[in-house]
Amino acid sequence: MIINNGAHETVGGMPTVAGKIDLTAIARACGYPYAVCVEDLKALDQELEAAKSRKSLSLIEVRCGIGARADLGRPTTTARENKENFMAYLKSC
Repeated sequence: MIINNGAHETVGGMPTVAGKIDLTAIARACGYPYAVCVEDLKALDQELEAAKSRKSLSLIEVRCGIGARADLGRPTTTARENKENFMAYLKSC
């Protein structure tokens, strides 16, 4: 699932190219048998239900607007710490 607001919201909402490219076409070109873009909650609910029963890789792009909760916390770890934690987790699997 890709949540696409077309912006780098955490650094002030600067636009990205993600709002202008067809991410589902890229997914299909990379071998995803199913890729879809949704723009409302009803369509998202339908696609999530369908994905549960689908026996193949699926990509759902959710187009949404800019905006986050006022009380949304900020990350407390660095990118390097995140990488190291992720690598440690993979080793433990």
